[in-house]
Amino acid sequence: MKKLLNTLLFIFPFLLGAQVDNLKVSIMNGPTIGWMTSNDALITTEGSKLGYKLHVEAEYLLNDRYSFTGGLGLSLNQGGKLKYPQGGNLWSESKLSILRGDSLPAGVVLGYGVNYFDFPFGFKLRTNEFGKFKFYAHLPEFVIGFKTKAKGSIDGAGVSSTKEKINNQVTFLTFGWAVGAGVEYKLSDEVALIGGLRFMQSIIDVTDDSGRFLDGKKENSKGTINSMDIRIGVSF
Repeated sequence: MKKLLNTLLFIFPFLLGAQVDNLKVSIMNGPTIGWMTSNDALITTEGSKLGYKLHVEAEYLLNDRYSFTGGLGLSLNQGGKLKYPQGGNLWSESKLSILRGDSLPAGVVLGYGVNYFDFPFGFKLRTNEFGKFKFYAHLPEFVIGFKTKAKGSIDGAGVSSTKEKINNQVTFLTFGWAVGAGVEYKLSDEVALIGGLRFMQSIIDVTDDSGRFLDGKKENSKGTINSMDIRIGVSF
């Protein structure tokens, strides 16, 4: 994580230095509320997870109202919890710290907390100015994410554990879509404060499907990450 942050800080001055009339740079960060869903109706969402995102975004302005966007950033502690009605060796690719980790009980809740290095890109629309305010919609937006770390939790009958190392239970690459909206407050001709909300959802399965239930059947459900992001930042 420290190396990734250093990378962001290293390239940001170059982005600023590269600004021309049709290029704008923004730094945005804020907390996220995440949850996971499954395409298996028997595997249910169980609670939410608090995370954090930091992004540097460049905009190529087509005109005063429309722009293409691209950037990079960090998404930390993304994921949520899923409840499995059947037990088994659900995290078969990880060496768990608990006894009998290969035979988790029915009704077990597995929690995912994943860090990603993101590359978002998309399209942004702005309104005309209302005093010092402009409103924007960021859609569509797509995100390619590369996993840097994954930790998990286990909660079930007779078992409880946190901070399990589950890198092998989460796919290295993820791809998702997002939509956002917010407001910009003009401080000067070049600088504005940003505040907004953004919903993001992974499109592809983020979970490994090597596990098996106690009855021997393979666990091959599709697990996806959803998040609602609060975005606070500044544009130059």
